[in-house]
Amino acid sequence: MDRTGLVSKFAETVGIEKASAIVDDAIADLGISDETEIDNTDAQDICDIIQHNHEGYVALVASELRVQLAAQERFDALLGNIPNPAVVVGFEQREPYVKSINEAFAESFGYDQTDAVGAKLRTLLAPPGSDAEGIRTDWWEQTGQSEQEVRRMTASGEVRTYLFRSTIVTRDSSQLEGFGIYTDITDRKRREQQLKHQNERLDEFVSIVSHDLRNPLNIASGRTHLLLDDIEDGAVQEGLQEIAAAHDRMAQILDDTLTLARQGRVVGETASVSIETVAADAWQQVETEDATLTIETEATVEADAERLQQLFENLYRNAIEHAGADCSVVVSVPERHEQSGFSIADDGPGIPPDDRELVFEHGYSTNSDGTGFGLSIVQSIAEAHGWSVAVTESEMGGTRFDIRW
Repeated sequence: MDRTGLVSKFAETVGIEKASAIVDDAIADLGISDETEIDNTDAQDICDIIQHNHEGYVALVASELRVQLAAQERFDALLGNIPNPAVVVGFEQREPYVKSINEAFAESFGYDQTDAVGAKLRTLLAPPGSDAEGIRTDWWEQTGQSEQEVRRMTASGEVRTYLFRSTIVTRDSSQLEGFGIYTDITDRKRREQQLKHQNERLDEFVSIVSHDLRNPLNIASGRTHLLLDDIEDGAVQEGLQEIAAAHDRMAQILDDTLTLARQGRVVGETASVSIETVAADAWQQVETEDATLTIETEATVEADAERLQQLFENLYRNAIEHAGADCSVVVSVPERHEQSGFSIADDGPGIPPDDRELVFEHGYSTNSDGTGFGLSIVQSIAEAHGWSVAVTESEMGGTRFDIRW
């Protein structure tokens, strides 16, 4: 704030002539010459002297003005230290005009304070051929605060994508000011687009695999079983049974591979679901033989119920496969309140500590009949929900899988 600005503030109370004298006396007390440009710190010192040398309204105005100047100084320091491009605007007929920018704004968009201040924001940032009116309406999309994706042109002429956060406040009782921050998300949007294309290609590949492999496999399996019904030779029967078992294994590998590709990597719509209900439903879908299930929780979780049930099914199969057909399986939640999640434990032989990180790798299995994909699918489903999964020893001496969030 310069001398003219200070005088105008005090003139609102005591008139222009007396305000000029008050300000000039304070400037003289500070030893500031007429040629010296008054900065924010000088203005605060001037207000401090006026407050101490005067009483009544003049002292009150000086005190309030000094507080405002100090606040502005702190705001300017904050604005300057924001790593993302930031801008302060004023409004005329809802049109944003630049009042101040930070260094990040100048570096990104190629305008220094001299070029930017006083200019229409949309004349600085509108991409070629775009609807520049959008830059004006961006500030008024929502009442109070706004957050939206926008496209803006940088200093180099490149059009990039930003997450634009803004707010509008009232200053000095009536004057509106807007504060906006631009966070560059161009690279993130490109990665999202690449991931979308990759997923589309993966879906196409999965469809091809499902059709081109499953059909001949079904034919081979069907013919094998027909031969088993017709041929009585024991040696040939044994060979055909091995072929049938190989077909079944191939089908299981194919199912697990397609599941991992199609379903393990993503989750659908989530909702609050009962862990107890999903755990019990999953148990009904698994060949449990003489195994027993105990569920020790009534907790709920925000999840895709179908994917969560698949996670339980794979962990149940893993327990029965390694702990035995008559194993005990327990579903529980952590006792410590600071943790959230659930656990699936069994009373089998457990997993050696050195092997616990390996069990989630694609194709890893200690069972010659296993596909090695079951626990990999469990990990994929957990991570798709934003959860973690770890394996440790259960209280029964077997294996416990901990899912946490």
